[in-house]
Amino acid sequence: MNSPVPRAPVLPRAVTGVHVRHIRQTCCPCAFAVAWADFEPAPGTDFALADDLPETCGYPGEPLPEEFVRAFAQGVREAWSEAGGGRPRYTARAVLRDALWYKVDSNPESFQRAGRLASGEALRCVAEGREPRPVGRCARRDRPVPPMPRTLRPSEGSPPA
Repeated sequence: MNSPVPRAPVLPRAVTGVHVRHIRQTCCPCAFAVAWADFEPAPGTDFALADDLPETCGYPGEPLPEEFVRAFAQGVREAWSEAGGGRPRYTARAVLRDALWYKVDSNPESFQRAGRLASGEALRCVAEGREPRPVGRCARRDRPVPPMPRTLRPSEGSPPA
């Protein structure tokens, strides 16, 4: 008789302000994905991704394409499951809060990689009991997480990507 697979434990605490800066300009096409995400405990579900994106991204002043949102979700889900040995490590909800992208250099693969990086950082934060640090290729680890573009006042201009 098959016994039911036990449900993964609930994420012990929320991890907010995960910032991923995945920029690679050494090849063609380039890779460009900058994202801010939160990870929240979500009892009753294995894993879910929601987006709380602004109407338009700070750059290029247009909504983040749906294919990039789906790619980010896929990257988060893959990394979350790999950490749990094929099933989600924790029951949680990831929330994509904001993003920057370029029409020429951004692609689904860039956002999928950003999702994997965000997920890994959230899991490290829980394991180490710390707050998020900037992660990704070209991340400025010696600086604090930059504010999301939507939180800047117009006089502050665009954020450092």
